[in-house]
Amino acid sequence: MIQSSQRAPSVRAGPLWAKTWPGMLAVSLAILAGVATFQFWRNLPPMAPAVVLFGLGLLLAWRWRPALLLSIAAAAFLWSNLQALQRLEQVLPAGRDLEVVGRIDGFPQLQQREYRFRLAPSELRVDGRLVAHPPALLELHGALPEPPVPAQAWRLRVRTESLASLRQSPYMDLARQRFWDGVQGTGKILHAELRPPSTGSPLDFLARMRQTILERSNAALSRSRAGYIQALSIGLGNQIPAEVWQWYRDTGTAHLLVISGSHVAVVTGMWVLFWRFLWRRTPWSARWPAQQVAILAGIPMAWIYAFIAGMQTPGERAAWMITVAALAALLGRRHSAWAGLAAAIAAMVLANPGNVVDLGFWLSILAVSVLLLIGFEEGNWRRQLESQWTISVALLPLIAALFGMVSLISPLANILVIPLVELLAVPLTLLGALFALFDFEWLYRLIFRLVALEMEGVSALLHALLQIPWARVSTGQGRYWAIAAATLAFATFLLPVRWPQRWIGVLGFVPLLVPSPAAEGLRLEEIPAGSGMAVFWQQGRQSGLYTANLWDKESQRTAAAGIDARLQQAGVARLSLWVRGDLSSPSKTPPAARVFLPPGTRDPATPAAAADQCRPDRAPAQLSFWQVAAVQPCILALPRPAELLILGDLDDVGTERLLHRQNLRGLRVILAPATLSAWQRQRLEGAAPRSSIHYLGEGGGKVWSYGAGRLELSGGRGRAYWQIR
Repeated sequence: MIQSSQRAPSVRAGPLWAKTWPGMLAVSLAILAGVATFQFWRNLPPMAPAVVLFGLGLLLAWRWRPALLLSIAAAAFLWSNLQALQRLEQVLPAGRDLEVVGRIDGFPQLQQREYRFRLAPSELRVDGRLVAHPPALLELHGALPEPPVPAQAWRLRVRTESLASLRQSPYMDLARQRFWDGVQGTGKILHAELRPPSTGSPLDFLARMRQTILERSNAALSRSRAGYIQALSIGLGNQIPAEVWQWYRDTGTAHLLVISGSHVAVVTGMWVLFWRFLWRRTPWSARWPAQQVAILAGIPMAWIYAFIAGMQTPGERAAWMITVAALAALLGRRHSAWAGLAAAIAAMVLANPGNVVDLGFWLSILAVSVLLLIGFEEGNWRRQLESQWTISVALLPLIAALFGMVSLISPLANILVIPLVELLAVPLTLLGALFALFDFEWLYRLIFRLVALEMEGVSALLHALLQIPWARVSTGQGRYWAIAAATLAFATFLLPVRWPQRWIGVLGFVPLLVPSPAAEGLRLEEIPAGSGMAVFWQQGRQSGLYTANLWDKESQRTAAAGIDARLQQAGVARLSLWVRGDLSSPSKTPPAARVFLPPGTRDPATPAAAADQCRPDRAPAQLSFWQVAAVQPCILALPRPAELLILGDLDDVGTERLLHRQNLRGLRVILAPATLSAWQRQRLEGAAPRSSIHYLGEGGGKVWSYGAGRLELSGGRGRAYWQIR
């Protein structure tokens, strides 16, 4: 046999970063960097520097190919800027009459005898003129002639309102999220006319499938029990009681009640196996391999299920990863899970630049990255349980930095609960949902009841775990040294299993348990509370709260959420004292060592050992109570000597007594309820001409700081481009 000594001609390979998964990861990181840089700006940045960097990267790429990443990052920055400008141009001004034809997007909610829902407009007229480029979504509320359902087509006459009137949250920037979701208009429905249903739209068909599962789960179970079925099948968890949601959040297992990427992967995998089995028994199997046909069929199934589940971030990310993996397999290329993750990141941030500031996006990406680092796909069920424990530990520093609290029992709770939910509840729920779509009533009723019983048992287990001391620890925000130390220690869990010093990572819990540093000086913050008032202050280790005028339910809920979020951010597990200007209270009672009530009143719900009266002789250090009558709202002055006064809802007689008995000219700031009458405001402003008077209950959230003997209003950041009025 003659062998040629001539060496085969070498084929010049392209750059490694453009052909392998590190290349895809580099491109993805460049796109992510460009979009993230844009999101740091509160005002729209100029485009000229990004255009210059884009051209510079192209020039340098002739000699040094990696410089092309600079152009990619600049292009992603410019793309985000253009997307923001387009959305701003689509904003509908308040106080206009519009006629809109569109379909309902998502599930409508019934609140206070009116429906609230999002509408995707297909035709929009403002003051009779056709809008060429309408917003992607409108958020509307009002009465309708019949209950609305997803995918219904309506012709509506609407009076537009300010976007600032939409619901806010102390935990997240809903205005920013709505902006990037495409909500550029809101209003009240004046007239509604139902349009004929659409018959040919695949999205409408999928939306009706979601509605069918919702209706039949509600018919089979009570509202709270049906909430478990809807959360695990269609991604809707609003029927689960708020206290149950809190159990899952406090134990770090809330991800089990939303559609995760594993749900999408399981459904797609089952569909691929079914299609491969079916194709091998058809006459066309010899022409097209069953494996390739099954993989091709898996792509639409991944997206269909992600849409049925509400297109949440984990489901969308899983659909992108499955798509990349399937295309790589069809093209005969070696697929890497890292390449799929990189492609998913790039696609999601380009499709919606607002994903970069979505907490769920980062938690999902981090969880998948940890799984890939420790080799989740390798090993038996013990290895998989260990990987879930590692994810729970690895996420603790990030959760502490973002929320100001950590759940120390999260790893244990995940190990106990994940097998019960992922391996039992989710498959049964999906099977029951399938039977519900085909209207096999007795089957889906039986399965839904079994799942509900199991999930109630899981919830009871989590509630029992929360009774363990130190189950939930408040850490406070801004403790970057503790977060960095915990992250470094927990990173040892990502080392190979045989690494001898791997378990030293448990020391990462130590910096998280170190108390937050004492606040210097006095800092006060107005907490938005609807039409009520709530003021939080902190000085050293002492923390306090003043509440009043929380009579309506909406104000009670708003105040409770704001107080809970503020305590988490400050790292306060229990208030030193809570001054109640009157007997109104938030919907969730804040924990406090001492509770001060108006003189001459008592609250049966307040323990006698903690209750006290707002009398001048009962005031703690650095505080003083002013009393104008035997039974009047608490009047709080702080610090000592008084520079700030907090008033409750006084009547006319109480106001006159206050002005005659006290000298208000030395006060710098007066906080009063917005319910004071015009006469009371005039008298108050006349008695304190040098004071800065703020009426709480009219929106806003101001911050004051006391130091060097002066009380100053802290300068806040201006309104961002997405905070549309």
